[in-house]
Amino acid sequence: MCEFCTQHGEGKKWYLQMKNYSDEMLHQELTPEQKETVNAKTRLEWNHRFWRGFITPAFNGKSDIPRAEVFAAKTPAGDKIEHFGQVLPIEDIEQVIDMVSSITRMPCGCRYISTGKTDKRYCFGIGIDRLGIGYLSRCGFVARKAEQSRSQ
Repeated sequence: MCEFCTQHGEGKKWYLQMKNYSDEMLHQELTPEQKETVNAKTRLEWNHRFWRGFITPAFNGKSDIPRAEVFAAKTPAGDKIEHFGQVLPIEDIEQVIDMVSSITRMPCGCRYISTGKTDKRYCFGIGIDRLGIGYLSRCGFVARKAEQSRSQ
């Protein structure tokens, strides 16, 4: 079992725990270690910086904040706190779709940083969509309600 499942999933797969997608978690104040690592008070504050400096540039090649300011972590351990991608086994994907309200296919910031290319969307954002699917679609992202994604 991976360390994230052990730490955030009580010994079960963390991504199958609804609490990890909650609005409460998004607004919860971070621990002192997390605050120092990510240079933000909440996940929402960090998330805004992440979208502005990592996802949006991967979409359009432009950023309103310098790349060096996007990520604050200075160590591999800090990187795990700040940002990581999770590959899911195919047999778990339907369970995740059933739990969330939106799935957004988006450009991969890692790919953009390493190649400068903005032409592919390899990453998926999943969650409880407070802004509404229409908001992300108007911004040019491929966004679907979770139930629509099952047939795609």
